Amino acid sequence: MSVGYDPAAKILEVEFHGGRIYQYRDVEPDIHAQFMRADSYGTFFFAHINGRYRYEKLGAKASTPGSATLALVSAAPQDLHEAQMACEPYGIDIEPLELPVDEVQADNAEEIAIKKARQAYKLAEQPVVVITSFWNILALHGFPGAYMTAIGDWLTAEDLSKLMQGKTDRSVCQTRTVAYYDGQRSKVFQQDFWGTFGTSAQGQGHPLEQFVTMNGHDKTLAQLRRSDLTTWAAPADSPWHDFAKWLRLQRRLHPGG
Repeated sequence: MSVGYDPAAKILEVEFHGGRIYQYRDVEPDIHAQFMRADSYGTFFFAHINGRYRYEKLGAKASTPGSATLALVSAAPQDLHEAQMACEPYGIDIEPLELPVDEVQADNAEEIAIKKARQAYKLAEQPVVVITSFWNILALHGFPGAYMTAIGDWLTAEDLSKLMQGKTDRSVCQTRTVAYYDGQRSKVFQQDFWGTFGTSAQGQGHPLEQFVTMNGHDKTLAQLRRSDLTTWAAPADSPWHDFAKWLRLQRRLHPGG
């Protein structure tokens, strides 16, 4: 990664691995100065620049052998951040791609991810990767499953609190599924993350995230979002880590394929 800056125009130019060049607008000089002093360009970029500024893609230089750019379709900013953090060490560049992909609903997390990846591939006409989250509140027998977005529209934090009244098992499992599809082959990576449904809402945002504290943390997901921690899962613990290792191997075994 290399960086340039125009202080008069407040434009930050970043060249990524593989030769991709982006310009980020309205970047204050102090942000650029902090960027230049950072111990890791990548870490600072993902934490303080990525997803925070308007940008324009200028193009790309000739790609270097072994580099790979992949489209992550219609993901939330925290998912993009997690994917980039996990894949960067393997020389895999992840670019966001906004497409009108339907929210597939089913009772199986892997089925949802595969259908979404195939749909995205048809629209993008290039290899794609998607990530889905499937929630299971054990005391509610698998609720809300794949309906996380809908729950945010249908129920309030008070509604969820009432649903959990009298429940002794307050375990929550989030299944995160990464699915890759290139028109011929598909590959799925899954990881379960466990947490606890608290007794009171903390933070702002999605009502379920106001209650759930993931194992290893002392704040709810809503509080972590508010404190600018865009992802709570370490890259090495996420399904993206296994995906990145697999894709790098595929690129070596089938160069240009």
